[in-house]
Amino acid sequence: MKTIWLTAILMLCTSAAWSQRIEIKDVYPGEIKVKAFEMSQKSTVSVRGVAGVFPRNWKALAYYTWILDSETREVVWHLLDERSRMDDDGLFDFDLNVELDKGTYELYFTGANGSNWRNERNMSASNFSELMDNIFSSRRRRDAFRDRYVDDLKVAVESSVLRELDIDDVINAKTKEAVLSFTHAREDESFEKGFTLTAETELDLYVLGEGERDELFDYLWIYDAASRERVFEMSYRKSESAGGADKNLKVRRRLTLPAGSYIASYVTDDSHSYNDWNAMPPDDPEFWGVTIWPASENDRKNVVEFVKPKVATPLIDLTKVRDDELVSEGLHVTGKIEVKVLCLGEASGNDRLVDYGWIIDANTRKKVWEMDLWDVEHAGGASKNKRVEDKITLNAGDYIVYYATDDSHAYRDWNDTKPHEDEFWGISIWAIEESDLEKVSKFNPRDFKNENVIAEITMVGDDEYLKEVFELDVDTEVIVTGLGEGSSGDMDDFGYIKNMDTGRVVWEMRYRDSEHGGGARKNREFRERLTLKKGKYRIVYETDGSHSYRKWNADPPRNPERWGVSIIRK
Repeated sequence: MKTIWLTAILMLCTSAAWSQRIEIKDVYPGEIKVKAFEMSQKSTVSVRGVAGVFPRNWKALAYYTWILDSETREVVWHLLDERSRMDDDGLFDFDLNVELDKGTYELYFTGANGSNWRNERNMSASNFSELMDNIFSSRRRRDAFRDRYVDDLKVAVESSVLRELDIDDVINAKTKEAVLSFTHAREDESFEKGFTLTAETELDLYVLGEGERDELFDYLWIYDAASRERVFEMSYRKSESAGGADKNLKVRRRLTLPAGSYIASYVTDDSHSYNDWNAMPPDDPEFWGVTIWPASENDRKNVVEFVKPKVATPLIDLTKVRDDELVSEGLHVTGKIEVKVLCLGEASGNDRLVDYGWIIDANTRKKVWEMDLWDVEHAGGASKNKRVEDKITLNAGDYIVYYATDDSHAYRDWNDTKPHEDEFWGISIWAIEESDLEKVSKFNPRDFKNENVIAEITMVGDDEYLKEVFELDVDTEVIVTGLGEGSSGDMDDFGYIKNMDTGRVVWEMRYRDSEHGGGARKNREFRERLTLKKGKYRIVYETDGSHSYRKWNADPPRNPERWGVSIIRK
C-alpha cells in the first residue's frame, strides 16, 4: 500500500514539474493582447484568471478572454459564453477546464466596451471615447481604475502538453503560402495588390472588416485588371458576424476565377481598426484585413506574379485633383472604341455635384458624357463622396475630357472623411480591348483647332468687354451657344451678334430664352440654331464685376470653360 501511494505522489509531482503555463496581464482599457501556444496532443487545459464588468448607465467596459484555433481561425472557447459568470458587476475569478485537440492556438485577453452584455456575445457597439468619459470622467478616476484593477485582471492557461510559441511565427506560417495577405490593417489605410492566374483557379478568401446594413467602412473588392469589372465585392448581406461588436464582419468564401490578371483592394476608414478598436474587437483581430489562399496545390500552380495588362494604364488620367481646379485633356479617336469611365467627385446636398467630370465632342461642343448625380453611388467616407463607373462608346473623332472642383474637399485637402479610392479623385478613362489602344492618341485642348468654329469668346473673366469680327461668304446655318450670369429676368454676363452691314443685333442672350446651366441658379445656358446671311459680323461678350470664369462667387456652371459665346458651323 505504501508503495502505491509513493508512486501516485511521484506521478503527481512529475506531472506538476512538467506543466507549462502562459499568462497575459497588464491590459489597459481598449487594449488587446495575444499569446500563441501548441498542444502536442489532445488534452484538457486549465484556464484561470480574473475578468470583470464595469457598468455605467447602459454601457459597460468588460475584461474577457477567449481561445482561437490558429489553423481554422475559429473560436474554440470564449469566456462570454459562460453567461452565468457575467451576472455580477466588478471583478470575478474564473477557473475552468477546457478540452483542446492537438494543434496550435491563440489566447486573447482584452478590456473592451460594449452593451447588453448578458444577452449575447455579439453586442451592439458604442463609442469608446464616450464610454471612457462616462466611466472615468477625470484623469484621477482613470488612474484610480488602473491602480486598483489592472494589476488584478489577467488570464493564464496551463497544461503538461502545452508549449508557448511566438505569435508572429504562427501568423507568418499561416500566411506564408497565401496569394496575398494584408493583416493588422490600421486606420486610413489602403492596400492594393495584383495577381495573375494562368488557368481557372479556386481561391479561398478570408476577409475581416467593418460595416453596417447601409454602408461598409473597412472592406475588400477584387476587379479584373483588364476590363475593370468587379469580380468580388464584400457586402453586408453576404457577410457574417466576426464576433465582438455588431459592425465586425467576416467573409469566408471560395471564389472561382478564370485565367487573367486581377487586383485586390482593401481600404479602412478613420476609426475601429487593428490595435485601436472603438468597440468590441473581432474574435480574430490578428487577421483584420484580407488574406487569400489557393484552394489546393493544383490551384497554387496557376498563381504567378502579376502581369499588368496594357489596358490597365488609363488613356486619360485626370486624377488627384486639388481644390478650385479645372483640368482637361484631349483624346483623338480614329475608330469606334468602347471605354470605361471612372469618376469620383463631391455632391452638395441632394441637388447638384460640385466636383465632377464630363466629356465633350471637341468639334460640335456637344456633351457626350457627364457625371450625373442620379447615376452615382457612394464612394465611401463622407456621404458627399460620390462615384460612378460607366461604359461608353466613342466614335471616330476628337474629344475633350474635363474635371472641375470647387474650393473645398478635394485630394489631400479633405474637409470631411475622404473617399475609399481617394487617389482616383477626378476622372480617368480606360480602354477595354487591347486592340483599341492603336486607335487613340492624346492632345492638348489649348492647341486644338476646330474647323467648324466660326468665332468664339470663352473663359471670360470679370469686367470684360470682348469682341471678335468674322465674315461669311455665303448664307450659313450655325449653332450658337452661350453661358453667362442672369437673375430676375436680366442678364449680367451676356453675349450678342451684330450684323456690321445693317447695324442690327441678330442674336443675343436673353434670360427668357435660357436654361439652368448647372451650379448656382444664376448660371444661364443658351443653345440656338439659326441662319446667318452672307456678310460681316461682330460677336461681343460683356461681364460685370463678379462671378465669372475662375472667379465664381457662387457654385460654378457645369461647363465653366464655356463661359462666353461660340458660333459653330452646323
